[in-house]
Parts: sequence; C-alpha cells; structure tokens
Amino acid sequence: MSYVDLLGYAASFIILVSLTMKSIVKLRWINAVGSALFVVFAVLTRSAPTVVMNVGIILIDLYFVFSVSRKKGDYRLVKAERGSALLGFFYETNRAEIDSIFGADAFAEARSFAYFSCNGEIAGLFAWKDRSPTECLILIDFVTIRYRDTKIGRFFFESHVASFRERGYRRLLLENVGKKHWKYLERIGFTREAPGFYAKEI
Repeated sequence: MSYVDLLGYAASFIILVSLTMKSIVKLRWINAVGSALFVVFAVLTRSAPTVVMNVGIILIDLYFVFSVSRKKGDYRLVKAERGSALLGFFYETNRAEIDSIFGADAFAEARSFAYFSCNGEIAGLFAWKDRSPTECLILIDFVTIRYRDTKIGRFFFESHVASFRERGYRRLLLENVGKKHWKYLERIGFTREAPGFYAKEI
C-alpha cells in the first residue's frame, strides 16, 4: 500500500469520525480537515473532480463555522414547572442521556427547574436544589446537541452569574456527575474537588 493510498484512507476515516460528532461545529471542523486531506489525495492522483468537490465542502464547512461563531444568541433562563406537560415531554425525550450523566434520581430530587433558551427556542434543561442558603446544588445541566458548544454554559456560569447571586447563591456545586460532563465543566470554570464533584465560587 502506497503513502497515497494511506492518505486516502486517513481522509476517509476522519470524515467518518466527523459524522459521529454531537456538536455541529466540531463536525464541520473535523469534516473540513478530512476534506483538506482529500484535496491533497486528489491532487496526487490527478482527480480534478475530487479536488473541486472537496474544496467546495471545505468552503461550506468554514462558512457555517464562522457564521455560527459571529451570531449572537439571546440566552435566557425560563422558569419551568414540575408536572407541566412540556417539562415532562422534554425530560422523557432526553431521559436516557440525562440519566446517564446526572443519575437516574436527579430529576426526582430537583426542587426547581428552568429551561435554557436560545433565540426563543428551548436549548436545554437546568434543575437544582438548595444545598444551603448560599450553595446551589445543580442536579441537571443539560443542553441539546444543537447547542452543545459551551456558549450557553459560558454565558450563564461565567458572564451572567448575577442571576444566581440574586437568589443568594455564592457557590455552585455538582456531585456524582458522569465523566462525559467533566471536561465541559472544567472549560466553563468549575473546579474538580473530587471525582465527579465540581464547584464554582460566584
């Protein structure tokens, strides 16, 4: 097998991996990298149609990424009521993933609920209860795949923590949270104090 063949296989593998990404932005970036390798492969194999197609894919991917990055979202926390049809529907629709990250008892233990809203659309679910008068124990901090790029987390937990301080909180906590959520929490400023236990002073 020549190095040209290996390059083609590598490009194909990267594009396949991009299709497994839950974040659309990550999908576009990885897909663009795979297409760039295909451009090199097509040049080496003198396949002009493949060059044209993959250059077009790269341009489309980059246009999407930059248009999304420039777009400003109107983020809000919208109160949700336990027992409401919409809350029940949202939870049941995403239950498998929510339970795998935050535990099967998180929804039942929560005392307060709110939707993460982006530009008027429900983007995720936030559920919590008081650990103490100044500590908020976050039980669910879930965002749907479409909005899973840390923008919502950075907005609420870095730039606009005033909404939490207004409730008297000075510390945000998560405990027994699944590993797939750890990297996200660290990226938005939470500190790991023990495996699965994160805290943020506000």
